Amino acid sequence: MSRLVALAAAVAVAAAGSAQGAGEAFHFTAKLAGGPRLHASFGATLMGDTFAWKLTAPASGTAAELAGFGRAVTLCKPCAPSAKGSLPVAVGLAHLLQQGKVTVRLRTAKGVLTGKVKLIATVGAGTGSATPTPTSSGPAGQTWTATAAALRGQNGNRFEFSCPPNASAGAGPVWGGGGDGAFADTSAVCPAAVMTGDILLQGGGLVIVEIRPGEPSYTGVSSNGITSQSLGASPGSFVVIHDS
Repeated sequence: MSRLVALAAAVAVAAAGSAQGAGEAFHFTAKLAGGPRLHASFGATLMGDTFAWKLTAPASGTAAELAGFGRAVTLCKPCAPSAKGSLPVAVGLAHLLQQGKVTVRLRTAKGVLTGKVKLIATVGAGTGSATPTPTSSGPAGQTWTATAAALRGQNGNRFEFSCPPNASAGAGPVWGGGGDGAFADTSAVCPAAVMTGDILLQGGGLVIVEIRPGEPSYTGVSSNGITSQSLGASPGSFVVIHDS
């Protein structure tokens, strides 16, 4: 028990620079690439000494692992296209995860995909951060048609959306994105994130949006294979928060 308490304290210090309250969760993401047509997404949550992860790829892999700290920790072997699991982490690995020094690696028949694991949010009481964090540990939407309309009015709060891989270029609809980058909250979030360059249609991934008040108008644009439409006034909007 004393080891778990010490680990939780160490993780909190590494993430925020001072001791944090119990019950905090640290959320990570990674975009894996290994060539023009090889993409995958990785998401994970660290709470206490438990690291829960999910890896989504277009096809099965022979193995996946965390690397970059002198040795590799196996996540799955073999790996399904949508693989998930959990494992305990030591203090040293927890520190490196917070510092962005860990890489996730997926081995497939077509090659090796790699991506840097990034801390994107801290959820829980006592974070002491002036930066808004996602208000829940689960995604607000998990499809390419999910919108932010149900979150209208929660201005300044941030929410996660999980976007599966292999989406159609016709996913949508999307309203706005031009000018200040705001989208009407009736827009599909995942295609909007493709437009902003935060995820790919093939790889999908975890997206964070910030809810904003409505705007008097929205300008349609074309970007990264997605075309949005112009729109007049709407009561709510969102922007995609970049993870780097």
